Amino acid sequence: AEQKKAIKSTILECRDILEKDIEQVLINYGIYIDKDWINLRDLRNLTEEQENNRKNIEKAIEKLEKGGYKKDKAVMEYIKEVSYTYLNRLAALRVMEVRGLIDEILMPRSEYGNKSFISSRFYEVAREFCKYETDSGLGYLLNIMFNEISEEIKILFSTEDEYSFVTPSSTSLLKVIELLCSNIDVESWRQDEIIGWIYQYFNDKEKDDVFDRLYNKKQKIKVEDIPAATQLFTPDWIVDWIVDNSLGSLWDGIKQGKRENKKVEDIKLLDPCCGSGHFLVKAFDLFYEMYVEEGIYTKEEIPYKILENNIYGIDIDLRAVQLTSLILFIKVKSSLKENGFDTNTKDKLSVNLVCADSILLNGNRLEELKEKHKNNKTILKMIEIIYEEFKDVRLKGSLIQPERKLFPLFEEYINRIAKKELSKAKRTKKKQTKGQQNLLVEKEEETSFSEYKSQRDFTKEERELMISLDAIYSEAIKANDISRQLFASEAKKSVKLVDIFMKQYDVVVTNPPYMGKKNMNDKLKDFINANYKGYENDLYSAFIIRCLQFLTTNGISGMITQESFMFISSYSKLREYLLDTITVKSLVHLGPFAFEEISGQKVSTCMFIFEKSHVLENSKGVYVKLNDINTSADKKIVLKEIERGKCQQNRFFNVKQTFFKKIEGSPIIYWIPEKLMDILSGAQPLYPNAEAKTGINTGKNAKFVRYWWEIRDECGKKFVPYAKGGGATRFYGAQEHVVWWNPEEMKKHPGCRLMNQDLFFKEGLTFSGVNSQRFAVRYLPEGFIFDSGGSFINCKQIDVYYLLGFLNTKLVNYYLNLFNPTINFKNNDIHRLPFIFEEGIVEQVTDNVKQIIDLKKSFLKYDETDKLFERDYLVEIGEFYLEKSVLHMTKLKLDYLKKIDLNDDIFYKLYGLDNNDIELIENLNEYSDEQIIEQIREFGDINLISKKINAKESRIAYLKLSNKIITDIEKKEVVCNLISYFVGCIFGRWKFNGITISDDGIMPLNSTIYLERDIVERIYECISVSFGEEETDTIIESIEGVLEISIEEYIIKQFFDDHASKYKKRPIYWHICSPKKTFNCYVYYHKFDDDTLYKVKSIYLKQMIDRYEDDLKYYTNQLIEARTKGDKSKEKDFKDKCSDLEAKLEDLNILDKRIMEILPYKPNVDEGVLYNIIPIETILSSPVSTEKEREDYYNEVEKQ
Repeated sequence: AEQKKAIKSTILECRDILEKDIEQVLINYGIYIDKDWINLRDLRNLTEEQENNRKNIEKAIEKLEKGGYKKDKAVMEYIKEVSYTYLNRLAALRVMEVRGLIDEILMPRSEYGNKSFISSRFYEVAREFCKYETDSGLGYLLNIMFNEISEEIKILFSTEDEYSFVTPSSTSLLKVIELLCSNIDVESWRQDEIIGWIYQYFNDKEKDDVFDRLYNKKQKIKVEDIPAATQLFTPDWIVDWIVDNSLGSLWDGIKQGKRENKKVEDIKLLDPCCGSGHFLVKAFDLFYEMYVEEGIYTKEEIPYKILENNIYGIDIDLRAVQLTSLILFIKVKSSLKENGFDTNTKDKLSVNLVCADSILLNGNRLEELKEKHKNNKTILKMIEIIYEEFKDVRLKGSLIQPERKLFPLFEEYINRIAKKELSKAKRTKKKQTKGQQNLLVEKEEETSFSEYKSQRDFTKEERELMISLDAIYSEAIKANDISRQLFASEAKKSVKLVDIFMKQYDVVVTNPPYMGKKNMNDKLKDFINANYKGYENDLYSAFIIRCLQFLTTNGISGMITQESFMFISSYSKLREYLLDTITVKSLVHLGPFAFEEISGQKVSTCMFIFEKSHVLENSKGVYVKLNDINTSADKKIVLKEIERGKCQQNRFFNVKQTFFKKIEGSPIIYWIPEKLMDILSGAQPLYPNAEAKTGINTGKNAKFVRYWWEIRDECGKKFVPYAKGGGATRFYGAQEHVVWWNPEEMKKHPGCRLMNQDLFFKEGLTFSGVNSQRFAVRYLPEGFIFDSGGSFINCKQIDVYYLLGFLNTKLVNYYLNLFNPTINFKNNDIHRLPFIFEEGIVEQVTDNVKQIIDLKKSFLKYDETDKLFERDYLVEIGEFYLEKSVLHMTKLKLDYLKKIDLNDDIFYKLYGLDNNDIELIENLNEYSDEQIIEQIREFGDINLISKKINAKESRIAYLKLSNKIITDIEKKEVVCNLISYFVGCIFGRWKFNGITISDDGIMPLNSTIYLERDIVERIYECISVSFGEEETDTIIESIEGVLEISIEEYIIKQFFDDHASKYKKRPIYWHICSPKKTFNCYVYYHKFDDDTLYKVKSIYLKQMIDRYEDDLKYYTNQLIEARTKGDKSKEKDFKDKCSDLEAKLEDLNILDKRIMEILPYKPNVDEGVLYNIIPIETILSSPVSTEKEREDYYNEVEKQ
């Protein structure tokens, strides 16, 4: 972890240095990001060479513009690419010198005068030249090295490409070299993965920006975003498993005689999304072992053979392809060095890697190429297909399928040539075999023709086209014609890519990009829909199909993808296709946390091995369940144990492929026992007995949806109760939303959908469409509209309470997690539930469910954010007894949970489940009472503990109650709830006899300034009225002991944040204060009117300012008098008081000024808290709105 952290920070710093430097170099050439470029003729100070450079840079940036970038973005992209090129080159040199492949050129040593070995040698040889250079000739030396290495690996070190027209300054190069040598340890440079980490971390800024635009600003993916958005470095252990179980398995099959015999040099492996080459590097190592085992080639020949014959890679990002080439180049050189061979690979190295990023340039250059081949219809057609298929290839990558059009062209060509050859051969044979049986001749001719047709290379025509492009490129270099160079290099890239597409592979391994269709731009979405119909839900699902297309018969595909295709109904067509056409050899269900770099449960994955072979009736696959393990490191350990034969219970499964077809949609629910599968396939589904229906999407929730506490009573006719989500709340509750029901107004907003209005205001059930904890269904009384996120269940003829009981069982939750083990619950998943309606138990179920609802209501009545709230529990019992409050709530909770357990037991019995089945469904961990009690003492909260240790909630509640365990957190919660209740009473929100109510909704603090009592004194008054005057001081002391601060400090420092959190960022008691909290007052949202802020300013704030100004005058006079008398002690005291008052007045005047900037302020309670609070957040103790909410608000204001 520390290594990666050091690599990341170093790479980002290097990038920053290089980009700033390159931008300045471009400015020297008159090229700017954000303003017009200076005309070349106006740049008088450029040399002839620099003028040519300027022209070349223009052409390179122009090419990026033709690829879809706007001019400013094209300049930024060019700067980034130049920076990346030089960083990669320097990183490559560092890797090679650490591995001893070259003498040290970067690492400074004291024995060489703080120069590197080569640098010091160069200085000795070229002392006269170097002494006039600021970097002692290092820049010049680096260019020599780049050119020298480019003779072996041109793709990264070529100084002729468009990103070499600009060279970073000596200063920035030296800084970057120092960082690479000093901040990243030698051990990291020795690891093959270092190149991948550099690649990923360099793109971190782009990734963050893309995700911000994608998820926060809801923008679609652009072409240039795809590498940053989708590239992710695959952990070593995942790469190892995939390569070992694909290529390794294939080789084992060949050795054991279970597969067609093939020489190692004939085995081809492709990674169609190779990134920085992690899979290919691992494959290199395995191929090396295979060659050695085979024993045909020497260890000197093997590395070259692997690159020439075995390894192929495609990516849309040129830098990724360059880095993959680099690491494979280093692998070859390292292998040769280790075995004592010459490491010079010049003219020996052939790399089958290509970047799918061609920007094919039309115009004169294309016409020249066509003219050159006008007599060869096949080549002309080939050029036409390339130009047609490779349009937007940077967006589509290896998902394009040029072979679909090229294969028929090749077949036609082969047939034509073959017939000519065979006709010629026939004539020759007749002369040679006069008198021999004609039958033998015909058989030989047939064989020859068959062999000719099987050669699907289009080598002659392809070679001719490449020769033409090479000629154009060479002529362009001689003429220094950058536009011809760019044309030829891009076209050559496309032809090479065609060559890779035309081959078929024994093994395909990859970690494809993950991108749902909702995030795709229109061009990509249209392409996927047209070419991968039925598999278009995500890029990764299209790649599953594409990888199979690349395979030969009986070839093996090894991939890691998101897990969603295993279960979600929208992927059913993909599952059905796979189960019918491939053999699942093995699948490891990784779930979330497989990638250390991704926090939380954002990406849930699986890795698998598919064989492109006929599915046998008894074909079984191996499935490994790791999705409940919460770290990548632990997943790796458990997988290794399973591979060693230490089979862990409920982790290793051997399942028939036909097993998954037992239920509709064929979800790959490999872990379900036969008995539970039989229930699923045998019982009738819930639909059509009951039906889940999606509700409305308002099109603009900020305008139409509120929490009930945001609206005044008189708005009740305008707003109606609204079922919207509800999280894990079961049976009853989560009724806090209301909606302004105005269909005509809603229809004006894009995205508005008003569905199933015939079911509005009817009794039924509702559930949360998204829930990370469990499936939760609630009773919905008459009078509600329901939302798309809080779907409605129409119970039809089934008793509503019976259905509510069934849907809240652990059995149902288990089945729904089988259908779709994500945080989303779909209507179709609910319809598929196996439903048994038993008349004999209806009364038992409904009575029990009604009791559950009553118990739920009994503790909701103490929650002030619920409409059932009456008053605080302590006030109700008239005793300040914190322990009694906590134990009372625990007792209610235990009774509630016992009834839920009974509900589960009734349905377990109905479905004929035994203890083994129940254990599997509930999947609880084993803990002793003592272990659970320890958790209760630490955390207190029953739900939290249950989730943390996976123990039964009712057992936790029982142990908590029977041991009378009360935590400090719970005591504080009781105290904070009591204070919140009293604040509501003071503002008149709830009736409370015997206290003074705030008429204007403004309650200041600091009663020494004001004539009236402040909010803290009124809280004291509430305590006195509630619990008796004689107990007041004791209770205040007790409260402050629990809070660990005074009530006044709590009100000033913490109350508003607690209140805003409790009220879900829609607070109704607003804390207005000066920046340093010299002035503090609370304002009640429902009494806020046009005059409120004027009153705060002109009455309460002015009184304080006047008071402090008077005090300042008084103490200033006292200070003068003390100085006159020479009383140093008093002088210091009065000086400190004056300074303190001046600071306070400055703080108060800032608030006064801020209020003036806000005025006139006209609140509109109908618009809700958010709309009203955003304009005055500058005067609140802390903001409650998000940046996105503020942006939306001000955009809306501008339109008005």
